[in-house]
Amino acid sequence: MGLFDKSSRTTGQLGTTTLIAKGAVLTGEIALTSNIQIDGKITGTLRTDAHVTISPTGHVNGSIFADKAFINGCFEGEIFASSVEILNSGNLKGDVTCTDLTIQKGGLFLGTSKTVSSEDVVTLSSNKGKGNNATTVVKDKAAV
Repeated sequence: MGLFDKSSRTTGQLGTTTLIAKGAVLTGEIALTSNIQIDGKITGTLRTDAHVTISPTGHVNGSIFADKAFINGCFEGEIFASSVEILNSGNLKGDVTCTDLTIQKGGLFLGTSKTVSSEDVVTLSSNKGKGNNATTVVKDKAAV
């Protein structure tokens, strides 16, 4: 049984966390089904069925679609999530659409927020089970 043996790999577990390390710079669209922790910098769109954590060294400029977002670094753009928590070192500039918004003492929020009921937050996944194109969206009541 070698280090790279197929039987030693884990696949598609929500308990897995993807790490964008300090010093890493990514541009574009990222789609995944696991948690993600950002210690580096991302410019673009991030989509996940799980949690997004921006650490104190992390910077994100763009859009986040997630179940939960924890902001402890810098974020600028728009977030669509069930729950958004701005932690004591967090800095969020932009638009937030969520069911639950929490701002800890020391956290900074500059922008607009739209609170929606949990029935208005829908998780979509094309090719369910294949781990791609997962998105959290908010239903438009005018279109219903």
